[in-house]
Amino acid sequence: MASQTGTVLITGSNRGIGLEFVKQYLLLNWEVRATCRNPADAVALKKLSVDNPNLILHTLDITNESSIDSLLKEIGDWPLDLLINNAAYLGPPNPQKFGQIDYQMFTRSFEVNAIGPIRVTEKLMKNVRQGNMKKIIFLGSAAGSIAQIAPPVTLYSYRASKAALHMSVHNLYHELKPEKIMVSLINPGLVDTRGFLALQPDDPIPERLSKIVPIELIKMIQDGKIPMITTLESVTQMIHYIENLTTESLPLFVNCDGTPMPW
Repeated sequence: MASQTGTVLITGSNRGIGLEFVKQYLLLNWEVRATCRNPADAVALKKLSVDNPNLILHTLDITNESSIDSLLKEIGDWPLDLLINNAAYLGPPNPQKFGQIDYQMFTRSFEVNAIGPIRVTEKLMKNVRQGNMKKIIFLGSAAGSIAQIAPPVTLYSYRASKAALHMSVHNLYHELKPEKIMVSLINPGLVDTRGFLALQPDDPIPERLSKIVPIELIKMIQDGKIPMITTLESVTQMIHYIENLTTESLPLFVNCDGTPMPW
């Protein structure tokens, strides 16, 4: 577990990886600003905020500039040691198949996955500069690694948007390095946020899962060909990596356990 304490803002905090980041940083006595589009509907997040003065909830749509500006007014000059750009959009698989691509969804993928995190970071730079640690984390994806593309070919819009994010983060790393502001791009791993690990090899695939992940990949998960990890495992490893992140840390793009990821 991390030994440092500080201030962190986490996007996409209502569920999955973002929610687990909130839980673990609260256990470490950090001051946490947790954001999501609809905090009023975020049951688990609201439950955490009860009697917990270290947790403050904010409404934030990372694709909406006025929403980000409202967040800035709420947090004011609050120093930010750590910014975690977690919010992302996967989208259903069928509209991401060549021959039936939904281009409105393609655009949304770029707005959320590629543009949103950079927009948020640019707006919050004053707060990051006032923090002591000055660390900015982006959650990338192996799906956005050009070197790792292999059949089955899926998720055109998600993969492309994550690859675009990777390029922007690489730019930002060089942009901020002279200021000794640390930028890191972390692949959280193939994390089970929906209950895939409960599937047995011969179980029928629930429609709720096939709507979010291609059936071919689900079968590979069932057969053990693609290992998944829990949110607890992923976030625990990422927090350990983030704690040890320095201005000299290389490479920029790593897996949750700190091993290098191919671009």
